[in-house]
Amino acid sequence: MAILEVRDLAAGYGGDSIIHGIEFSLEERDFVSVLGPNGSGKSTLIRALQGLLKDTRGEVRLSGRSLFGMRRREIARLIAFVPQFFEFAFEFSVLEIVTMGRYARQPRLAGLSAADRSAIDDVLTMLEIRHLAEKKIAHLSGGERQRVFIGRALAQDAPLLFLDEPSSHLDINYGLEIFQILERLQKERGKAILCAEHNINLVVPFSQRIIFLKAGRIQSQGPPRELISRAQIKDVFLADVDIRENLHSGLPEISLIPRQRPSP
Repeated sequence: MAILEVRDLAAGYGGDSIIHGIEFSLEERDFVSVLGPNGSGKSTLIRALQGLLKDTRGEVRLSGRSLFGMRRREIARLIAFVPQFFEFAFEFSVLEIVTMGRYARQPRLAGLSAADRSAIDDVLTMLEIRHLAEKKIAHLSGGERQRVFIGRALAQDAPLLFLDEPSSHLDINYGLEIFQILERLQKERGKAILCAEHNINLVVPFSQRIIFLKAGRIQSQGPPRELISRAQIKDVFLADVDIRENLHSGLPEISLIPRQRPSP
């Protein structure tokens, strides 16, 4: 049985639908990336799948249960989310932020249990951020912060991990590092990962399946090797590209063809 099933999903804001007719599913250890131009509905989709939007229609099922009949605490035990931006009113430490991920697992008004402390310790070790535990989040680099926010989500111990533009504002090396961490979570921890992204070349080596969004609808979906083509990129992103085979992975890789400027 699929962990996540989505059927005829529509959602938006203030009565206006941004996404329409969305249908797909995720199973254990799936790694699916959602790609599309700005305004195509990637972030709206990620929010709708967590029940965060009032204007939502259709069906979303988590482990066979309807999302819309579940309490927030129940959803948090099944879905961990890393948003594009985090804003904190206070300067929390790395340890405090990772600890926040355990709240959905704790009885109300209870302190940290031995299981909580073990889970937090495991996250700090796996993501190699133990040495940052007492540092304030504002004092970290972009790549270090993203590790911490993934740590917060990982501490929830949920089978589904959603991420919205995890490579935003990161340089090439940090972006690759984040996706290597996600791959470990998928393969070693059995996480099903749904990732909204903009960087096609970054996600292709890690994704079993890609979903192309255009104007709020799924334009196409499938394995990267089958889906990445010059025609598809032109259709979805309105961009001319060359497609070549990556020398290391053998997977398709794109490069933009600059538009010809008219002669003066």
